[in-house]
Amino acid sequence: MKTRIPRVPLAALLLSIACVSSPADEYPEMKALTRDDPLYMQLQAELDTWYRLSQDQYTPASERPAPSPLAIFTYRRRTGEDLFSLNARLNLPYDTLVTLNAAASRAEFDSLARLLVPTRPGIFVSDPPATALEDMMLASRVARGLTHERIVVQRGGRTKGLWFFPGESFNAVERAYFLQILYDFPIVRGKITSRYGSRADPFTGEIAFHNGIDIGAPEGTAVHAARDGIVAEVGASPVLGTYVVITHPGGWQTVYGHLSSTAVAAGANMALGALVGSVGSTGKTTGPHLHFEVRRKGSAVDPFPLLALKKG
Repeated sequence: MKTRIPRVPLAALLLSIACVSSPADEYPEMKALTRDDPLYMQLQAELDTWYRLSQDQYTPASERPAPSPLAIFTYRRRTGEDLFSLNARLNLPYDTLVTLNAAASRAEFDSLARLLVPTRPGIFVSDPPATALEDMMLASRVARGLTHERIVVQRGGRTKGLWFFPGESFNAVERAYFLQILYDFPIVRGKITSRYGSRADPFTGEIAFHNGIDIGAPEGTAVHAARDGIVAEVGASPVLGTYVVITHPGGWQTVYGHLSSTAVAAGANMALGALVGSVGSTGKTTGPHLHFEVRRKGSAVDPFPLLALKKG
């Protein structure tokens, strides 16, 4: 004889899209991620139905039953539960959890005590996008013409409009950005000698903003492309000396400055690790090193958190 799992009526538990804007305290709260919690079992039933319908390759889309409306639960994290343990226990992709909870990194997600948990997988983007990650997610999906739903949620004590892309997940660039490993280290052996941000100018001693990081290495050391892309510019300036700019998908660019020589031409396709040039001391510099810069839509951002190999 099978044990029957009590199924609480959907209307009594779930909030439809029209009601997703209810205060967070009114979202049904799962007390435990076990079969003893009827809300958890309701969530799993909804997800099982959604996965089954989305993977049905034989029934025409027009003949499939419509999935239940998107709804939201809350859950208070317990000690020891991190992003990937919750991802497995909830049966939800980790990118669904982090985007609904507006976490731009794993550490940011793991600092949240109370989580919003949706009844369908997908990607959530703030309207308008609030971070570089959200900007990337929205731009790539609008470019692909994907359908989406407009919802309103209570998050962090505030009402927030979101775009929901059902069934979507991070692409490779978004995943790398979230995991903070977007770029490879451009020099095989090098030491970071100056970080991004305000610093004393080595020539004047005055405080000035440094738009990248400096990586010390002997003259002639090979400099490699930190990511796939296309060479946008090869040039020279009084400050950067001989430099190369590579454009990457999603509105990103990397800059390689103070080079003694270059090995590329504008318009060339670059693979990750391809030779860009050699370390030098051209331009305004006190000695041989690479000035490495990351730009997002023309504005410099700190490269250090985005490097797969953090040195120095």
